[in-house]
Amino acid sequence: MDITWPTTFALACAAITAAVVPGTIGYTTARLESADRHRYEVVRLRADLQAARQAVQQVSATCGPEAQGQSWAPPSTDTWWPHAGRRPGSGE
Repeated sequence: MDITWPTTFALACAAITAAVVPGTIGYTTARLESADRHRYEVVRLRADLQAARQAVQQVSATCGPEAQGQSWAPPSTDTWWPHAGRRPGSGE
């Protein structure tokens, strides 16, 4: 019994479809699940970041110089510079 070309072609297409479709569906499902996990991780990290920012604001509000009625100014370089009056690379 001889198989005709259209029958061979139909069987080959059916075999390829049977292999490709489940693989494509599995791949797509895995990618979507991965995207969902990443989205939830981003939401969690944003919540952690927001909580950390609020903690920093609370600490800075209670410990900063503004909380004691003082304003902050950078120190004079004459008081903390180890080579009083000289700057690096000045040649002195």
